[in-house]
Parts: sequence; structure tokens; C-alpha cells
Amino acid sequence: MREHEQAEQSGSTAEFRAFVDSSGGPEATQAWSMRASRSRVATLAAVVVGVAVLLAIIAALVIH
Repeated sequence: MREHEQAEQSGSTAEFRAFVDSSGGPEATQAWSMRASRSRVATLAAVVVGVAVLLAIIAALVIH
């Protein structure tokens, strides 16, 4: 039974690698690389945190 599970896992891995290889391009092999600049990402993160804080304040006011 264990050998069968290992065979399925290696088959899935082989299928995944074949999919990545066939999709081509540097994005397929380096999905972790960012296209946006760090300052743009920091700005977006600050906006998200600001909206979360604002929603938390509104929720606290509505609950009381």
C-alpha cells in the first residue's frame, strides 16, 4: 500500500514539472520574483493596514 502512495506522489510531481516546463517563460520558474517596486508594495500594504484600522474603529463604535 505504501509503495502505491509513493508512486502516485512521484507521478503527480512529474506531471507538475511537465506543466511548469510546458508553460514556458521566466515567470514559470521564478514565480516568487516581484514585478512591482518595493515602494509600490509598501504603499499598497500601508493602504490595506489603514483600511483595516479604519474598519476596526468603525466596528468598535457601532458595537458600543
